[in-house]
Amino acid sequence: MTISEQDELLLNAYLDGELDAIEAARFESRVASDPGLSAQVNSQKALSAALRSDLDEDVPPPDLRRRIVAELNKGNESRKTPWRAMAASFLIGALLAGTASLGVLRSPSSPDIADAIVSAHIRALMAPQPIDVASSDHHTVKPWFNGKIAFAPVVEDLAADGFPLAGGRIDVIGLEPSATLVYRHGNHLISLTEMPGARALSSSLEPARGYNVLAWSDGKISYWAVSDTAADELRNFVGKFQAASAGS
Repeated sequence: MTISEQDELLLNAYLDGELDAIEAARFESRVASDPGLSAQVNSQKALSAALRSDLDEDVPPPDLRRRIVAELNKGNESRKTPWRAMAASFLIGALLAGTASLGVLRSPSSPDIADAIVSAHIRALMAPQPIDVASSDHHTVKPWFNGKIAFAPVVEDLAADGFPLAGGRIDVIGLEPSATLVYRHGNHLISLTEMPGARALSSSLEPARGYNVLAWSDGKISYWAVSDTAADELRNFVGKFQAASAGS
């Protein structure tokens, strides 16, 4: 059977250990009373176990190095040259690298950054509060991140442009803590996630799971804006933020 998109997000977060104790307990209670959801959980666990077991077959045997070196050393010992040792090293490295690559290909693929950021936005909307620090004052929100992330995020006051600041939170994207600012626009929330480093980003706006996502970089920080507001409104927000940050 198929499950709703919201339950699928909860299921993946549960299996990845991303739910807190209370959320995990609530989800487990639902699983216990919902045969269909329970079947999906068991199916995902079985798939993960199968993928992990496949990786065991890709581990080279302990005597691989010895057998390769012995094969290359066959023949007249007096004709040995340094290239044999080099060839053995390259061959061993290639085999081990190939094994590692195969393991990565067979393991469950990690969601790309955009998908991870959309997931973080959805989880925030499902939480009792979508923010960790609630304030419309950027002088309060920016210092709150001190000591929690390894860089100083850019926080702009866009209330006069129709995008008041609601607060901020910490999202973990790709195992790295990132700063996420939350702005309001009418009844919509806009999550703006900032990560250090100038990643190669596309400025085109692309929908993901029903949400609009727009990414850009200023050369030092990469930005990802996500919201269910209209595409033109999200572009307007990004333009206002870029203009404000350029003048800071």
